[in-house]
Amino acid sequence: MAEQFYDELAEEYHLIFENWDRSIARQGDVLDHLLSAEGIKKTSSLLDCSCGIGTQALALAKKGYKITASDISGKSILRAKREAELRQLNIQFFQADMRALSSVHSESFQAIISMDNALPHLITEKECIKALKEVYSILSEKGIFLFSIRNYDEIHKERPTSTLPAKRDHTITFQLWDWHQNSEIYNLRHFTMIEKDGTWSVSERLSQYKAYRREELNNFLHRAGFRKVKWLLPEESGFYQPIAIAYK
Repeated sequence: MAEQFYDELAEEYHLIFENWDRSIARQGDVLDHLLSAEGIKKTSSLLDCSCGIGTQALALAKKGYKITASDISGKSILRAKREAELRQLNIQFFQADMRALSSVHSESFQAIISMDNALPHLITEKECIKALKEVYSILSEKGIFLFSIRNYDEIHKERPTSTLPAKRDHTITFQLWDWHQNSEIYNLRHFTMIEKDGTWSVSERLSQYKAYRREELNNFLHRAGFRKVKWLLPEESGFYQPIAIAYK
């Protein structure tokens, strides 16, 4: 379901942002600061294992990092390649499922990132731990896994059924969330509305998420082999979602 969702969204994903290029630069600044604080140098090998159309990979490559990128969505990878070429950035791209990273990536990495709430697409404990074990297996000794998720600890208090519409020039994006009864899983309907010559077109994509609490992910990370986990909330990191740093 995640592969189809992002294949369908690839050409319009940038419309989620008020200004995608500014968001790329801003996220690059935050990640550069966090990686530097963890001793990750620009010469270190990095992997973005859920790169999408390239928001973070482009940002870090522009900062001078040696970064490889992969994603489950082939169409997102094609878009990311185009964006890298436009910016004259040297990034190796691969199509890869997080649950099978070692079958695609033969080298090891000092740091692996997965941003923008990618991990909660893995909606079962078995799938999530399998992906985390794959990440662990291709990390160098003392490597780190840095990822972000929505603040589900807070979201669980109200279980919202939609996001506020984001209106930009000639576009509106919003989401509807349909929670499964007595479950932490919700179906997501993502809408993009685009205005052209006074007429609005609407596209809809479907996906599914598991609203993992931080303590549950801590447990999964330890079971996958990570020795320590540190969480940074937005007020600490400057990123728009909570960030976890897991240490091998």
